[in-house]
Amino acid sequence: MNENELLEFKRLKDIISVPFNSTPLFLQTLESLKLAEERKNEVFSRYLPRVSSSIGGGVKSGGLNNDSNSQSYSLNVTQLVYDFGVTGKEVDAVEKESLASQSKVESQRTDLLLEIITAVHEVYRAETQLLLSQGFVDTRRGFLESTRQREELGGASNADVIRAETKLSEALDKIPGQVKLLKDTRAKLLEFFENPELDLGLTRLPVINPEKLSITEETLKRNFLIKEIDNQLEASILQFQAQKNSSFGRFNLQASYQNTDTNLLSPQEQSSLLLTYQIDIFTGFERSSKINQASYRVNTLQFERERRKRELETQLKQSINSFDAQAASVLSRAELVVGAKLSNKVNKELFELNKTSINDLFRSQEEYITASKNLVDAMVDKNLSFYQMLAKFGFLLEMFDLGA
Repeated sequence: MNENELLEFKRLKDIISVPFNSTPLFLQTLESLKLAEERKNEVFSRYLPRVSSSIGGGVKSGGLNNDSNSQSYSLNVTQLVYDFGVTGKEVDAVEKESLASQSKVESQRTDLLLEIITAVHEVYRAETQLLLSQGFVDTRRGFLESTRQREELGGASNADVIRAETKLSEALDKIPGQVKLLKDTRAKLLEFFENPELDLGLTRLPVINPEKLSITEETLKRNFLIKEIDNQLEASILQFQAQKNSSFGRFNLQASYQNTDTNLLSPQEQSSLLLTYQIDIFTGFERSSKINQASYRVNTLQFERERRKRELETQLKQSINSFDAQAASVLSRAELVVGAKLSNKVNKELFELNKTSINDLFRSQEEYITASKNLVDAMVDKNLSFYQMLAKFGFLLEMFDLGA
C-alpha cells in the first residue's frame, strides 16, 4: 500500500473520526452494549445465594387479658443446587444475545459512518456543481459581450445578441437551485460537524485486497448481519433447551432463622437447614406453551437466517456491480469531457469565421458543461459506491479504524 497515494484518504479518516465518536447514535450504541452486559450479570446472579430478611411488630390477641405486643424478625437464605442445566443454558443464551447486540451495534455504526461519508461527498458534489454553473455563467456573459462587439462591427446580428442574452438568462436561472442544494447539503453536514465549511476535495480510494470482496460462505458468516442472526438463533436454541429442562424442577438449599417475642413468653427461636426439590405439577399449560413458543422462535429464526443470507448475497453482488459500473462511467465520461471540450473549441473558431451557426455554438457549450457535470457526478458516485460496497461486506469500520 503506497503511503503517498493514501495521504488524502488518511485526511478523510481523521476528519470523519471526530464527529463519529460524538454523535448521539454512537453514544447510544455504547449504552446498548452496557445494557447487554448488565443482562448477562442479571442471569448469572441466579447462581448466587438469595438472602431475604423481614422484621415486624404488632398486637397479639389470645383471649381475656392476653393481649400483648409481639415482635418478630427472620432471615432466609436460598441457594440453587441443581436445576438440570436450566440456568447454565440461560447464561449461555444471554451471552449469545450479547454477541448479537454487538453485531447489531456494528451494523448501526456502519450505517452512521456511511451517512457521514455521504454527507461529506454530497457537499463536495454541490460545491463543484455550483462552481461549474458559475463558470458557465461567466462564459455566457463573456460571449454576450463579444457578440455585442461583433454586432457593432457588423459581424453579428441583433438576433444573435438576443439569443446570447437568452442563453445567459438560462444559465443564471440554474444558479439559485445550485445554491439551495449546497445550503441543504451543508445543513445536513451540521448534524455531524460544527463547521460545515470543510476544505476537503474528492479523495483517492484506498487499496483493498480483492479476496476480501469474494462472495463465499466464509465471507457471509463474517458479515455482521449474519453474525447477528446466527447468535440470535443459537440463543433461541439454548432458551428452548432451558424451557424443556425447567420441566424437571430444581433443587435448592434453604437456611432460615426466626425469632418471635410476645412479651408474655420467653422469645421463641427457630432455625432450619433444608434441601428442597421444587417442581410444577400443573401450570395451566403455561409450561407447554412456553416450550412451544421457544420452539417456534427457533424455526422462525432459521427461516429468517436463510432469507437474510440470500438477500445479503444478492446485495453483495449488486454492490460490486455498482462500483464496477461507476468506475467504468468515470472513464467514459472523462473521454466525453475531452471530446466536448474539443468540439466547443472548434465550433467557437468556426463561429468566429462565420462558418457555423450560433445555435451550434450554444449546443456545443451546453454539451461541454453537461459532460463536465456528469463527470463530477460519476466521480462522486464512484467513491460512494466503493464505501457502500465496503459497508455491505462489513469492512467499512475497519477501513476507517473505527471498529468496536
